[in-house]
Amino acid sequence: MKRVVILSYTERGGQLNSRLARLLREGGDVAVSCRFGQDFSSTAQLLEEEWRCAGAFLFVGAVGIAVRHIAPLLEDKLHDPAVLAADEDGRFLIPVLSGHVGGGVALARELADKIGAQAVITTATDVRGRFAVDSFAAANHLCVPDPAAVREISAAVLRNTAIELRTDIPIAGEVPAGLTVRREGASADIAVGYPDGRAACVLAHRPYIVGVGCKKGKSGAELSAFLAEVCRQNGIDARRVAAVASIDKKREEKGIWELARGLGVPYEVFAAGELAQIEEEVSPSAFVESAVGVDNVCERSALCLAKRWAAGGVYKLVAKKQVRDGMTLAVAAFRPTAYRFLTSEEKKLC
Repeated sequence: MKRVVILSYTERGGQLNSRLARLLREGGDVAVSCRFGQDFSSTAQLLEEEWRCAGAFLFVGAVGIAVRHIAPLLEDKLHDPAVLAADEDGRFLIPVLSGHVGGGVALARELADKIGAQAVITTATDVRGRFAVDSFAAANHLCVPDPAAVREISAAVLRNTAIELRTDIPIAGEVPAGLTVRREGASADIAVGYPDGRAACVLAHRPYIVGVGCKKGKSGAELSAFLAEVCRQNGIDARRVAAVASIDKKREEKGIWELARGLGVPYEVFAAGELAQIEEEVSPSAFVESAVGVDNVCERSALCLAKRWAAGGVYKLVAKKQVRDGMTLAVAAFRPTAYRFLTSEEKKLC
């Protein structure tokens, strides 16, 4: 699930804005449609408000508008949200920023396919159809290395230098040209290096899923402080959190989006019926059930996503439901049965 802020500046651009927002919502995403003069009067102010919680920004207008406004907010390719630009006629969709980790390339291709546009892709590994370590890591919920390591590996791949992946977890799918996979060690992390033994980086397995329930209006700062305490009490490394999960009634809860963006992870939601299917023991609440249709949100949502991502592997609660000031948190851990390379069809969307 993505939270996408769409900005437009003309009447014609506003029409495309509304169309894109509708398509995103139909796909289960959260679209924040912003038309200049109606929904906002200052691009800088809007970006400042949304930068902490949105995973992507789509400017309907000149690429230069996007570049000038996002420049003061940029950090690095591993933490910035995806930024895209589209012309107001909807002929071209251009991922400008965070194409891999932030999903900008995938989003451009997804939306271009839906509106009959051309996705303008300029990243070298995508253009040449080569292995992109940051895309592989993001698709497998792994912690992406620092930007320098990503650049080193990408440059090596583009030079046709052999790269080796070493991990205890099986890696399924068709191995890209120039890569070899070796099973070794007892870790779910993946060591990325060269066949002669030189190391480049480690893609760290992130085993934790944070389940969240909260009253409306709770801020990201409140949730983050609460999570930090839960992690401290349970010996959990917050840097190893892979995702945040909750019930679909909290799909647009801004504080939870802020929590997820602060952690640099996805936010996923489930319907009450899906949560109710979890068979593991949870801490039931009659009040919660009367309010949202299921007896527990935080534990069930954490387990639900951990079960999905384990894909037949092990998963369990490692921090049971804790309550504070209208917020509930729980943490589940998972270990996947395999990592996987994308199929040919999936590569077209990445």
